[in-house]
Amino acid sequence: MTQYNAKKEWERLYGPESRIAYPAEGVIRILKGTFPTLSMPKPTEGNILDLGCGDGRHFPLFAQSDLDAFGTEISNEICTNVSANLSKSGIPFENIKTGTADNIPYDDSYFDYLLTWNSCYYMSATKSLDFSLHVDEMCRVLKKDAWIIASIPKKTSFIFNESIPHDNPGYQIIAKDPFNLRNGEILKCFDDCKELEDAFSKRFYSFSHADINMSWFGLNYHWHVFVAQKK
Repeated sequence: MTQYNAKKEWERLYGPESRIAYPAEGVIRILKGTFPTLSMPKPTEGNILDLGCGDGRHFPLFAQSDLDAFGTEISNEICTNVSANLSKSGIPFENIKTGTADNIPYDDSYFDYLLTWNSCYYMSATKSLDFSLHVDEMCRVLKKDAWIIASIPKKTSFIFNESIPHDNPGYQIIAKDPFNLRNGEILKCFDDCKELEDAFSKRFYSFSHADINMSWFGLNYHWHVFVAQKK
């Protein structure tokens, strides 16, 4: 298998001509909705880090929630493109830095909220194949009792179809990405919700869980979703 180059693939997706997508429905529900078992109050102030912010699609939503927004992406080129595209859309934005889930370029105890929507489980761009370092680093940049908002694919999600077990248990090598973007990428894979919570519970408490279980024209969009507070 050809060596996977995460920066190259994501730079191809988030190039100068890319357009900002709508915010993820799950993020809208968490920030704007009220649900019986959602422990996190609706944000009305503070700041938020979008870890692996992609095309910047969540930043208009953050502005509507009166949150000062910051972002990271894995290359300088993506950061430049995202800032430029947001400005073209009337959303001046410069608070985006190059970083990864194990190396977040912000100070300790800096954020009130951290969003990792489809991002923290990517391993190829990080220095070590150790997901616990990602959890530690996300915890580091959050204030005490601050909130993490996360989505992570279930093992039944389409992205793991025909994936190859890594020599390091708990990780899978993607082999059949229908979007031809992540073949060769290494992802952290959890067997179930309990294993997922166990991975975060050393640093976080007050978990609220939700699920995305959707079959979308032949693809299984199966995701764990949770919010939790930093200890």
